[in-house]
Amino acid sequence: MPYESAASPRFLPPPAPIGMTTQPVDAPARAPKGFTPRFMWARRAALLLATLILTAAAWFAPYDLFAGDGLTLLELAGLILFGPLFIGISCWFCSALAGFVLLLTRRHEFLRLEHLTLPEKMPRTALLATVRNEDVAAVYARLQAMDLALARKGQSRAFDFFVLSDTSNDLIAHQEAEHAARAAAHHAGSAFYYRRRFDNTGRKAGNIADWVKSFGGGYEYMIVLDADSLMSAELLIGLTSAMEQRPDLGVLQTTPMGVGGETLFARNLQFGIRLYGRVATAGIAWWTGDESLYWGHNAIVRTQAFAEAAALPRLAGRAPFGGDILSHDVVEGWFMRRAGWGVAMAPMLEGSYEECPPTLRDEAVRDRRWCQGNLQHLALLRARGLHWLARVQMVMAAMVYAAGPLWLAFIGAGVALRVQQGMPEPGEPWFGGSAEQLLELHWSIVLTVIMLFGPKLMGAALILMDRHERHAFGGALAIGVGLAAEFVMSAVLAPMRMLFACRAVAEVLGGIDTGWNAQRRSAVRAPWSEAWATYRWHTAIGLAVLAIAAPYSDLVIWMAPILFGLVCAVPLAVLTSSAAAGQVARRLGIFVTPEERAPPKWMGRADTAAAEPAATPAAASSAALA
Repeated sequence: MPYESAASPRFLPPPAPIGMTTQPVDAPARAPKGFTPRFMWARRAALLLATLILTAAAWFAPYDLFAGDGLTLLELAGLILFGPLFIGISCWFCSALAGFVLLLTRRHEFLRLEHLTLPEKMPRTALLATVRNEDVAAVYARLQAMDLALARKGQSRAFDFFVLSDTSNDLIAHQEAEHAARAAAHHAGSAFYYRRRFDNTGRKAGNIADWVKSFGGGYEYMIVLDADSLMSAELLIGLTSAMEQRPDLGVLQTTPMGVGGETLFARNLQFGIRLYGRVATAGIAWWTGDESLYWGHNAIVRTQAFAEAAALPRLAGRAPFGGDILSHDVVEGWFMRRAGWGVAMAPMLEGSYEECPPTLRDEAVRDRRWCQGNLQHLALLRARGLHWLARVQMVMAAMVYAAGPLWLAFIGAGVALRVQQGMPEPGEPWFGGSAEQLLELHWSIVLTVIMLFGPKLMGAALILMDRHERHAFGGALAIGVGLAAEFVMSAVLAPMRMLFACRAVAEVLGGIDTGWNAQRRSAVRAPWSEAWATYRWHTAIGLAVLAIAAPYSDLVIWMAPILFGLVCAVPLAVLTSSAAAGQVARRLGIFVTPEERAPPKWMGRADTAAAEPAATPAAASSAALA
C-alpha cells in the first residue's frame, strides 16, 4: 500500500508533475473561455432592484416614525444600522425567490444527472481527501463506500483515491497508515494512495498544491473532498461527464446535504439544509452563472486549469489579515475565473453529502475560521483583474459576520430608545405614534419575518407539491412539524449565534489568529461544565438586558425570543448537543430526512466499515511494501 511515514520511503504512483506558479494578487483578466448567457446582466439588475425595493419598504416605517419630530442621535443610529442589515436579508430572500420560481416552473438550465451523456472513455479523476487529526476509521469508511459504489457501476479504473494528510499527531498518523494499507488490500476496484506531509506549508491549500505539482499531470480532473465528504457514484461519474461537456469550466461545485447527524443540533441543521438548501443554491446559481463560488470540497476541478491559475500568494503582513489565505477555496475560484475558466454551481446534481457540526459550539469554532478568512478577503478588494462580481461576493461574505455586531448595536439602540421614552403615564399607550404609524411598524416587522423565514417556506412548498419527495420526508405532517420545530430552534439559537459572531469579529480585528485545529465532528452531549464555560457570558448579557428591560413590559414582550435564548443559553446548549434528544426527535418523526428513512445501499457501507477493526501495524507494513 502506498503511504509515507517517518520510518518509510514514499510509496505513491509514478510522478506526473505539472508546473504551478504562484499567482500575483494583481494580474490581467483573460477572456472567458465560454459564453456568458445573454441576459445575465438583467438577472443581476433584477436582483439588485428587488433588493433595494424591499429594503426601502421595510426602512420607511421606522423612518416615518422617528423623523416626524426630528431625528435624535439614537434614532439616526438605529436607521443607519437598519439599512445594511435589511439589504442583506432582502438579497437573501430575493435570491431564494428566484430559485423557487425556477424550480417550480422547471424553466432552468441547471444540469441534471439524467441529462448527462457518459463519454466514450472516462477521463482519469483523482479523489483527494484532505485530513488533519481526524477520526481515521470514519474517513476511510466513507472512501470505501464510494469505492464500492464505483465498482458496482463498473467505473473503478477511472478513479483513484488519495488521502492527503497534514496530521500532526503521530498516533493518528499511524492509524491512517494502517487504514490505508487495509483499504488497498480490500479495495473494490479503485486504487488507494496515502501521503503524509511533515511540512504543513499553506495548510489545506498547500496540501492540494503539492499534490498537483507532483501527480496532477496524471489526472484530468480532481474531486476535492473534506474529511466528512460522501458522494454517490452516479454523482462522481456525472461530474466528470459534465466537465467533458463543458470544456470551458474550471470548477463545478455541488450542493452538499447533511447526513449522519446524531445530536438534536446536527439533526436540525441537516433537516433545514435538506429542506431549503436547493432553493437557496438554485437562486445563487441563477444570478452568478459562471462567476459563482467554489467552496473547496464536494466539487470537481479541472487539474490543468487549477495548476495554471490557482496557486495562491501569501498576503503581506501577519495573520489574521496577512500570511496564508485562510478561506483559500473561494479565492482559488476567483483566480481561475480571472484566467478565463468558468466557476459554476450545480444545485440539481444530487448525491453530495457532508456532516453538520454536532453542537452550536462546534459551529461557532468553524465559523470563527470562516470569519477570519472572509474578513481577510477584503485585502483583495482592489486586486486587479478580478471580476466585479468577485468584489461583490467579498463584501457580501464579510457582511455575513459583520451582521452580528450590527444586530447587537441595532438592538442596543432600540433598547436605549425605549428606555429614553420613560414609563408611560397611567392609561397612556407605550407607543407614542399614530395608529397609522403603528400599522406601518407592524408591517415592517412582518416583512422582516417573511424575509427571514420565507426561503424555508419555499423549500417546504416545493417538497409538498412533489408526491415522491413528500413521501420521502414522511408526509405533509412530518414536514410541517419539522419546519415549525426548525423555526423555533432557529429563533432561540439566533441570539447565541449573534454573540459568537461579535466575538469572532472582535478577535480578528484584535489581531488574534484562529490557528489550525481539527474539527470535532461527533458529540454525545456537552457536559454542564463545558456549557457553562462556553455560554456563561451569553447568560450574563441576557440577564443584564433583562434587568434593563424589566420595568418596560412592552420591551420584554418584543425581546422575548432574544432574552430567552440568552438567559437559557446553558440548558439550551446541553439539550441541543444531546444525541439522546436527537434520537427522541427521530422517534417522533421530527427532523428526519429522506436519507434516514430510506438510506441508499451504497451509503450503508460508510456505517458498517467504520466499525470494522483496522489492520495491524505489521499488516500495514507488508501491504505498503507489496
